[in-house]
Amino acid sequence: MESGSQINESLIWESRASTRLFGRDGVAGLVNVDLTPEVAVRIAAALGTALKRDARIVASRESAAACRMIKRAMISGFTSTGLEVADLRVLPSAVARHLLRAEGYDAGFHVGTSQIDPEVVQIRFFEQPGIQLTASLQKEIEKNYTRGELRRVGFADTGRIIYPARVRETYSQDLLASLDVDSIRARGFRLVVDYGFSAASYVLPEVLGPLGVEAVSAHGFTTDRSDPGTALLREAIGQVKQLVPAVGADFGVVFDRAAERLYLVDEQGREIPVEQALLLFLRLIGSNGRRGKLAFPITVTSQVDRLLEGSGLEVVRTPASLADLTKAAAEDGVIFAGAVGGGYVFPEFLPAYDAVASLCNLLELLAPVRRTLSELVADLPAPTLVHRQLPCPWALKGTVMRVLTERLRDRRLDLLDGIKVFDERGWAQVLPDPDEPLIHIYAEGTTREHSKELEDEFRHMVEEIMETESTAATV
Repeated sequence: MESGSQINESLIWESRASTRLFGRDGVAGLVNVDLTPEVAVRIAAALGTALKRDARIVASRESAAACRMIKRAMISGFTSTGLEVADLRVLPSAVARHLLRAEGYDAGFHVGTSQIDPEVVQIRFFEQPGIQLTASLQKEIEKNYTRGELRRVGFADTGRIIYPARVRETYSQDLLASLDVDSIRARGFRLVVDYGFSAASYVLPEVLGPLGVEAVSAHGFTTDRSDPGTALLREAIGQVKQLVPAVGADFGVVFDRAAERLYLVDEQGREIPVEQALLLFLRLIGSNGRRGKLAFPITVTSQVDRLLEGSGLEVVRTPASLADLTKAAAEDGVIFAGAVGGGYVFPEFLPAYDAVASLCNLLELLAPVRRTLSELVADLPAPTLVHRQLPCPWALKGTVMRVLTERLRDRRLDLLDGIKVFDERGWAQVLPDPDEPLIHIYAEGTTREHSKELEDEFRHMVEEIMETESTAATV
């Protein structure tokens, strides 16, 4: 550095920033290291600059103090570009998405914490009609952010902050209007609900009351614990497994901290794997006479196609990202979308993950069925899909995919996302991770043995390419 240079930003902290602003699930970073209030203001101003001058924004957050800090910084950035912000404070992102869709807001964001690292804050952005930000808008934000081309307004044009009234009530009423309330009331469900320290505890009671559901609840919206979200989730599932048989509940549910994903426990206190929970939703939807399209990522098991044969329902495959899944869910004729991991979408109400809406729709699907959850799950096919992650340097990802494409060009391929190969044993897919130096290998055979064969074959192929290319680079 030249003598006499003026430093406007910390070279120590700024050097930690990624070359890409958006990851798989919005913008994330270690609070006050990667994601500081200054960075949050700049991100918000970059989005505000990309939107028209009279645009309106919806904001919500989780209960942690760090989330409040980043959300308030974001609000400052938006108002500096002249935009109006509706601050919902602590509420699930689904409520903010619903308000955006119902009231015609232009975009929104939700500040939460990572499931993996409680000190990592995530900012999830969404646009009409409640879907993840499109790639084109993300690129526009990144361009404004990196170039510093930010709109700033004068004193009289600074944006307002408003606090809309009865947002929870409006969400609850609209959700109830989309359900067969009488059928659910007649069934008289008893549930165990673990809120997973999410803000869903503000919303779900307003829905379960009119549905006549008796609920034993645990873990409201706030906690001082700093455990990773995955550890809290496993602990909550373990407690629900004990509570369900103890209180004679029909089944138990656990929410993640974002109130987006739903995990099920049957009446015998056994956890239902997320792979089978997805198939359970499909079996129930396929048997109730509904017609329409169902959207799934390309990595989801082929059992969904076999399960829906003859049902009149059409399966639509999407690239393996939440943004592509929610975009497909928002299209005409789609009645359900889902992925392995506990996330389900009922787009007639909201084209986004929403644990509250997922639970209520599950109750509606189960209401006319006079069988227990364990009996329904026992009839589902056993999963054979396997998934492995391989470390792969960023510099080799493109080379690996190019060489694989050349080697496999004479085989039956699907190139919608990554490389998916079909043969008589089943299929395998090689997919580079967009955020980490990893390559994902998915394999599903007609038997578990075939799945393992496919996974081994493609793992060895990828490892061989990486080894060959690394050796060539050092010569």
